[in-house]
Amino acid sequence: MASPSQSLSLEARLLLLTASVPFDDLSLRGALDTGIDWQKLCVLARHERAAPIVLRALRRLGPEPSDPGFDELRKLAMLSVIELMHLERLLHRALDTLAARGIEAMLLKGAGLAYTAYGSFADRPMGDLDVLVRPEQVQDAWEALQAHGWCCPTERVSVAAYTGHHHMPPLLDASLPYRLEIHRHLVPQESPFRLAMSDVWARARQARVAARSFTVPHPLHQLWHLCVHFAWSHTMSWGSWRTLRDAAALVLTGEIEWREFVGLAQESRAATCCYWTLRLARRLAGARIPDHVLSAVRPRRPQFVLDSLERHYVSNLFPSDHGSPSVWLTHRLWEAGIAPRWSGHRSARPWHVSERWLVEQPASASRSAEPRVTRAPWTRRVGAVLGYLSRMRRSANGDEQHRSVESGAPDLSSR
Repeated sequence: MASPSQSLSLEARLLLLTASVPFDDLSLRGALDTGIDWQKLCVLARHERAAPIVLRALRRLGPEPSDPGFDELRKLAMLSVIELMHLERLLHRALDTLAARGIEAMLLKGAGLAYTAYGSFADRPMGDLDVLVRPEQVQDAWEALQAHGWCCPTERVSVAAYTGHHHMPPLLDASLPYRLEIHRHLVPQESPFRLAMSDVWARARQARVAARSFTVPHPLHQLWHLCVHFAWSHTMSWGSWRTLRDAAALVLTGEIEWREFVGLAQESRAATCCYWTLRLARRLAGARIPDHVLSAVRPRRPQFVLDSLERHYVSNLFPSDHGSPSVWLTHRLWEAGIAPRWSGHRSARPWHVSERWLVEQPASASRSAEPRVTRAPWTRRVGAVLGYLSRMRRSANGDEQHRSVESGAPDLSSR
């Protein structure tokens, strides 16, 4: 069966192979034998903060290539490890500051996964820190950290814009551009998901690493947050490598009780977000997702539609010239897979949340800067959209051994 990753570059496919937990050495060797542009791989690895893991995977295969691009990958990985060591020290210092104020902080996203699914901070590359604090202590936590080395760049961030947001304005380390966010909730207030923070706190666990103990979410909540953050907040187009790898690592721990997870996904209106994140993790990173789980959270769409949508989502996991030609089309295809009306989302969309946030930022905010786009004639734009849809449909129909994603083992045929 042809893999949906065939629409990606050789370098992107190799990058995805390094998201598998554990590594599949045979598939990695096969990917290397096809010929890799090391400079392109470095660009992707830098974009996904994946360099140290990619290097670790490739070093298992034998002698290192004598290519300038591989030297660049080695340097990127070394720099990333140094940054992670510094980031871990900053995290410990921040937690100590909060503890001295009697504020309990729960590690979210990368930091929480580093000490649970991976067991080591260096095993989970990241560039920022996210901690959850009880709502009544959020303001105190934010101010306490600013008194101990963190700052809020008010010239670039509108503090008022974060009123009612799920986290406080980001804080930056005074010496290096590391970012820390103090969360009061896991997802934006405007999102359609129903998850009581009291449940998250009640089921939180302690992860002990060396002489320290960290508060982390229950594995069910970690996986739920991972799925929703990727499929809804990031619309399946940002942080892809980390998400797929995190899902594979979380499942491999054996701590996910699937019946309970399915119930949580359905009750919280996150079923389709969980479906797509887990489906892609299974297909592209070999995550061991049971068939019945995908069946339970699957959107009500014909199989050929799901297969075509999968091709689209995979084609847009990383920046390329072969992705969706239209923002409008990207939004419509996202809606086709997430099925907001069927999921009970009503009018809530992730781009509405981000648009509101961007509008409220100062005009000088770098995130609001949009590149100027020269509009092509409408006939050319329509032609590009129709051509893209046709390619996605042909690719899905071209699978020689067509099957449902809910029937069988992960798709490793391209490995």
